[in-house]
Amino acid sequence: MNACGSPSRRESQRYAATLRLALLLPILAGGQGAEAVEWTGRVSVLGSAAHPVAGDTGADTPGVDTPTADQQSLRLMAGNHGGDNEWSAHVATMRQKLRGFVAGGAHSSALFRYRVLADSRTSGDGVQRFTRIGWEVDRAVYKRRFGRTGVSVGRQPIDWGSGRFWQPLNVFGAFAPTDLDTDYKPGIDAAVLNWYPSDFSSLTGVYALAPHDDASVKDSAALHYRRQAGATSQIALVAGQVIGNKVLGASLEGDARGVGWRIEGLHSRLEPTGERVLAWIAGLDYQFENGALVSIEWYDNGRGARREAALPRLSTDRLVTHGLQQHLSRNVLGFAAQKDVTPLLRANYTLLISALKNASGHRPASLLHQLNLVYSVSNESDLLLSLSNASGQGLNKAQQPQSEFGHLPASATLRWRLYF
Repeated sequence: MNACGSPSRRESQRYAATLRLALLLPILAGGQGAEAVEWTGRVSVLGSAAHPVAGDTGADTPGVDTPTADQQSLRLMAGNHGGDNEWSAHVATMRQKLRGFVAGGAHSSALFRYRVLADSRTSGDGVQRFTRIGWEVDRAVYKRRFGRTGVSVGRQPIDWGSGRFWQPLNVFGAFAPTDLDTDYKPGIDAAVLNWYPSDFSSLTGVYALAPHDDASVKDSAALHYRRQAGATSQIALVAGQVIGNKVLGASLEGDARGVGWRIEGLHSRLEPTGERVLAWIAGLDYQFENGALVSIEWYDNGRGARREAALPRLSTDRLVTHGLQQHLSRNVLGFAAQKDVTPLLRANYTLLISALKNASGHRPASLLHQLNLVYSVSNESDLLLSLSNASGQGLNKAQQPQSEFGHLPASATLRWRLYF
């Protein structure tokens, strides 16, 4: 069966053929041979196991005491990055098998892709057993430079913001603080204009297409301006309309006496309700003489829940389900520490804390701990061990969250990654 929203086989073949032709045009136009094309790739093999207790997601799955997941993925990348003409394309294939885990939801990029350009086959019930094999075109972009100006058209990543854990200015989607795979941000279907007025400033305009088959999502357009402000500070501004919501934001970051600091905020006027929301973060970084780096950041989203009773309503909201709003709670505190234990072993620890008022008027804390150990096998390969554990109120009888992290089971993930 086709995944929800996937094109038919004939339609997928037609788009794939069109894409191949489009990728050949820059080569023909530049008069360069096929030998100018650079081919690279990445293989990733991952396995996870969880230990849910009462109230955790997956604790009541019949016949599954220990939810497991395994995933194998291959990303093939081709591109030509010489001269004023550039192009690149990424095709990702994946096999994923879940046992006791609920299949993941839509990513934020789904709101900014005109066509899916993907296909998959699934089997199982999505809870006890779920297997998916599929592919997608994650990037396909052509770029052209004209002096201090650059134009790019196609499926490409847009990455803004200065926060370590959260980036309010990343209006086209951002990674979550605990994401393990942050190598390649998903591409969106957009036309982008970059202008560099000086060596220390840039202005970017983006027009992103909405899905052709979802009238509830509108095309998006935004401007992003960034420049150096003083010897160690930078300022950025964002303005536009994203999936119908009017947004206006700014960030300021710098360094003072060895302490890095940043503040970033985005004001949104949401459609169709007209609700006005401010989401902002503030954070500090400090690196010790032994190389250890410590970061702390405060997250405040005016649209988030202040009380536990408000969590179920937000959990089905489109901004949440697509990852544009990364937490149900209004406030989250993030702490991270990282250090190279040996030349080949790096350790990263992340702690996220949320506290919501319950029916008794108290604010019990909900915590999420994540420890990542990354061992460099070679210059092109590494091995990751990730351990996570959460605390707080779990799911209620209706399987609805009662805290930010309390429903997440303790889990362990082992991943091997190879670039070629």
